Amino acid sequence: MRVRGSYKKSEVSRQQVLDAALKTLATQGYAKTSVSDIARTAGMSKGAVHYHFESKDDLIEQVLQHCADTMRDRVRQAWTRPGAPHERVLRALMELRAARKTAGPELKVLADLMAQGLHDPKLQARVQRMLEDNRVQVAQGVAESLESLGIRPKIPSRVIPRLLLGVLDGLALHEFFDPSGEEDELEVTRALSAIVFSLFEVE
Repeated sequence: MRVRGSYKKSEVSRQQVLDAALKTLATQGYAKTSVSDIARTAGMSKGAVHYHFESKDDLIEQVLQHCADTMRDRVRQAWTRPGAPHERVLRALMELRAARKTAGPELKVLADLMAQGLHDPKLQARVQRMLEDNRVQVAQGVAESLESLGIRPKIPSRVIPRLLLGVLDGLALHEFFDPSGEEDELEVTRALSAIVFSLFEVE
C-alpha cells in the first residue's frame, strides 16, 4: 500500500512531467519532441517519466486535456462572476479571445497538435476527441446557465460552441503569423460582440 506522503510526492512529480511536456512541446513542437527531451526539461530520468505515463502518446493525451481544461477554466471563472446577463456573456467572450490572443503555451501546443494531426491518424483521433469533449462541455454549460439568466439562444445551444470556438480559434491562428494592431483589435472585438449578441435574446 502506498503511504499518503509518497502518493502526494508522486502527484507532484506527475504534474512536473506535464509542465515539462507543455513547455517542451510549446518550444520545440510535437515532431521534434521526444520523451527524453521532456525528461531533461523535468530534471528526471526517462524511466521516471514512464512511471507516470506509459508512452509519448499517453503523455500527449494528458497534455491535450490539460490545455483544454486550462483554457475552459479561464472562461468559466469569467462567466460565473456576478453581473447582468449581457455583461457575463461579453466577459466570457473577452476571456475566450484573451486566452487566444496572448498565445500562451497551451494555445501553441494545441495549434501544433492540430496541425500535426492532419497527417497523423492516431494524433488526429486524440485531438478530435479533445475538441469534441470540449465542445460538449461548453454546450452543456451554456444550456444549463442561459435559461436561469433569462438568455434565450436563437439557435440550438449545442451549435453555439462550434461557431464561437471556430471563429476564435481561426483568429488565433492568424495571430501567430499576422498579428492585429491595436486599431484592428478594437474592431475585431466589436465584431465579435455583435456576432455573439446576434445569437441570443437577452431579457
